[in-house]
Amino acid sequence: MTNGAVTLGDVAARASHLSVECSRCDRRGRYQLARLITALGPDFRMTDLGAELANCPRRTAAVHERCDVYFPGLIATMDDDAGCSPAEA
Repeated sequence: MTNGAVTLGDVAARASHLSVECSRCDRRGRYQLARLITALGPDFRMTDLGAELANCPRRTAAVHERCDVYFPGLIATMDDDAGCSPAEA
């Protein structure tokens, strides 16, 4: 983490791919984290990644119609305690 933000490098340490979806349309995809790191660097913040990846005509629409990119599964990927009992954590 860089200054408390999750980075591409943090995610890549736990997964090889990142799923991306929009909650307002049918757009979805999957990116190789190694390629994203090559293009953007390991310290690129996940909070900025949605805007970077959103190649959508709704990107600049009114707030309630704007593209809404999210990363399904990211919380589970980053959860250190997933599947561990408190004694194992």
